[in-house]
Amino acid sequence: MITKKIKEFLACRKSKGFSSTLIMGLIAVLMLSVFSAMALAEEVTDEPNLIATENSTVDQTTADEINDELNESVNAVDTTLARIGIWFTFNQEKKAEKELKLARLELIKAKIAALNNNTKAMEKALTAHDRIIAKIQERINAIDGKAAKEGVQNSISKLVGLEMAIEIHEARIVKLNEILASANLTEEQIAKMQARLDQAVNNTAHLKEVEAAKIDKLTTRLMAISNMTEEEVAAQIQEIKDAQNLSAVKELVKEIKSARAEKIQERLKERITEKVKEAEENETGTEGPESENETEED
Repeated sequence: MITKKIKEFLACRKSKGFSSTLIMGLIAVLMLSVFSAMALAEEVTDEPNLIATENSTVDQTTADEINDELNESVNAVDTTLARIGIWFTFNQEKKAEKELKLARLELIKAKIAALNNNTKAMEKALTAHDRIIAKIQERINAIDGKAAKEGVQNSISKLVGLEMAIEIHEARIVKLNEILASANLTEEQIAKMQARLDQAVNNTAHLKEVEAAKIDKLTTRLMAISNMTEEEVAAQIQEIKDAQNLSAVKELVKEIKSARAEKIQERLKERITEKVKEAEENETGTEGPESENETEED
């Protein structure tokens, strides 16, 4: 509702000739109270969840995120509001989660640009996506886990949640590749697009390596401040992962990514077949009149 009202306000102000600087200033003031309240709520409610669960299925909301079709439309207002939301979030893990959502918007922009044969805009969107991923890596590296046992446990819990969000984002990148493999693009455009998406996949996958390294450091700290053995800490971390249903989410993401990769390969094979058929038809069409002339001369 808030986002809708701001978009209506922005459209109205633009129609009356207000400058973009003034508009953004007004939006920032309007959003300040909203996001400040949200940030306070984050700090109050972000308690460590160490309860193990036997649930091996993925909830519908998470499943919908994994099966994201990237069908929305995105404009400058959407990305600006997302950035404002990040500015007024003061928890590093929450900032990283919101930045992944902003990265999703850049994937949608890349899709729209590519489908419109605007490779320059697509490149710009994917470059912005990579910058966001780099910023998320900085967030992960900045997490220190606090000095108390509960603080370290809380940071580990949030890092596990962030790992799940990264997994889901990887599925989105593969979905974008699937969409564009079926688009009416030239071979050169497809090759360029795939190279950039491969880079995006690698950059995003690297986040999980950084996240795992950070958990290892926090594990060592937790052992030091709580007098727990390595096995006891490992069991506690596994409880955190079970509570967030990480294994089930990773398995579903793996299945979805595999299915999408198969569709990409099928579509690329179809394109090759179509090109071969087109070449054969052109060759036949060229040779036809010559054959007729040879017959007439005989």
